[in-house]
Amino acid sequence: MLGKGSHVHVGGPASDWKDRLFRVPLSGKLLGANLLVAVIALVSLFLARTSNETPMQSLAVAVSAVVFSIVANFSLVTVALRPLRELERTAQRVWAGDLSVRARPTGTEDPDLGRVRSAINLLLDGMHSDRARMRRLALHAITVGDSERARVGRELHESSAQWLAGLTFELAAMARDAKDEEARAQLVRMQETALHVMEQVRSLSETLHPRVLDDLGLAPALQHLARKTSERGISTTADTAGADAAIPRHVASVLYDVAREAVANAARHASPARVELHLTTEQGKARLDVRDDGQGMNVGEAERGGFGLFSMRERVALVNGTFELESRPGDGTRVVATVALVDEDGR
Repeated sequence: MLGKGSHVHVGGPASDWKDRLFRVPLSGKLLGANLLVAVIALVSLFLARTSNETPMQSLAVAVSAVVFSIVANFSLVTVALRPLRELERTAQRVWAGDLSVRARPTGTEDPDLGRVRSAINLLLDGMHSDRARMRRLALHAITVGDSERARVGRELHESSAQWLAGLTFELAAMARDAKDEEARAQLVRMQETALHVMEQVRSLSETLHPRVLDDLGLAPALQHLARKTSERGISTTADTAGADAAIPRHVASVLYDVAREAVANAARHASPARVELHLTTEQGKARLDVRDDGQGMNVGEAERGGFGLFSMRERVALVNGTFELESRPGDGTRVVATVALVDEDGR
């Protein structure tokens, strides 16, 4: 029985000879290709001088020999460079964000290139491990941050806002019982100020962490965000019919933050008449699409100068998601965030 790392050698002496030939160092392969060209050129020249053929026949033989040598040289160089093309393929996949890819050995790989390939694969193993550790730390940081914001939001809503509500009732009662008109007017102004502060505290509590996100999930939270934005004069809709899969809490938190920041950016800078939010879940991923019909922007300039866009992109990247921004001056803005529902560790 063979172990996991065992290999079966199949082939005779011809196969062994060919394998040894292909594993000659790259410099040896190139030298062999050039020697082959030189040998063919010398042989053709010798044959042309010693034969009794006409000049045209000699020329045809020489041309055929040169063509054959070029084809042979090209074939040898192609075989010699095949391992480099495999390394190039691996580098392109890594550049595209796939850290799970590894450079595969080829039958024409020489020992030097084999060591380079092994070193690259070891580096990718380390990057993959570091990335997984960073994602675990990021997930922990997001969870802790959300829990703290939720706690502060609850304190503001259930404690500070309640005290302010009680104060407004007291002021209303004092104003009702006041005999002096000037004192009554002052108490009414104080009551209105307390009501205004209470509304600001509740708004701040909602901004820190909407309770609907914890209680009901991302889809109702986006519906709530759309209603609140519409109340401020921007027609906003949230289409969540395509979100039929359970969304983990940390993914929901990231996508909600992206939606809220995208809507806030549109309201502050783009003067849109309409904003649309679309949430779907398919193929193991949650996808948030936020569009507005506002003034648009120059994406390059916006990303260089806007911390909000940087924050959205980095937050999505920390949970191994993708962030896309599309916009042109005068043509609205589109923000798309896509995050896997299950991470690479199966959680």
